[in-house]
Amino acid sequence: MAAKEKKYKLRSIEDYIRRDLVFMNNPVLVTGLGLAPVIMGAVTLKNALILSVGVAVLCTPVRFLGNLLVGYLPQRLRAMVYSLMAAGMFIPCLMLEHRLFGYNINNFVGLYLPLLAVDAIIISRTEIPGRETVWDSIRNGVVTSLGFALVICIVGSVREILFYGSIYGHELSWLPARLPIAGVACGGFIIVGLLAALWQWLISVIKRSIYRGRSV
Repeated sequence: MAAKEKKYKLRSIEDYIRRDLVFMNNPVLVTGLGLAPVIMGAVTLKNALILSVGVAVLCTPVRFLGNLLVGYLPQRLRAMVYSLMAAGMFIPCLMLEHRLFGYNINNFVGLYLPLLAVDAIIISRTEIPGRETVWDSIRNGVVTSLGFALVICIVGSVREILFYGSIYGHELSWLPARLPIAGVACGGFIIVGLLAALWQWLISVIKRSIYRGRSV
C-alpha cells in the first residue's frame, strides 16, 4: 500500500513538472521559443513589459481558438491559420499597448511587437496534437505568457542596469560603470545564455531533491 501511494505521489510530481510552463518547462530558457524578442527587443524593462503584454494578448486567445479548430484543419494549414488569427488579434493588442505605454512604442521595440504574430512562441504553443478542454487551452496560454514574461523581464532589467545604469528609466547613480555590450544583440545572447545555464542548473537541483526525498 505504501509503495502504491509513493508511486502515485511520484506520478503526480512528474505530471506537475511536465505541466509547469513557467519554470520547469519555461518556453524561452528550456524550450527555446521567443528568443528573437528577448535578445533583440528587451534592452530595457519597459521594452520587456511591452513585449510581455503582446505575448499575453496574442497567445491565450490564439491557443483557445486553435484548440476549437484543431480537428477541422489539415496539418499543413494550421501554422498559416494560427498566424492569421494572431495577426487579427494584433489590432486589439496594439490598442491596449497604446493605452498602457503610449503611442510611441515602436521607438522602443520596433518590429518585434508586430512580429510576435508569427513568432514561434505563438505558433508552436498553439500547435497541439489533439483537442484540449477549454480550461486547459486557456491555462496553457496564460502560463506560457507568464513564463515568457518572467524571463524577458529579468533579461530586460539586467540589460537596462548594465547598459543604461537605470531601471525602468530611474537612474541608479550608485553603479560604478556601464557595460555597452549589454545593449547590443551579442550582449543579449550572452545574458540569455548565462541565464539559461543557471536556470537549467536550478531545475536539475530541484529535480534531484524531489526524487531523493521521494525515494527515502
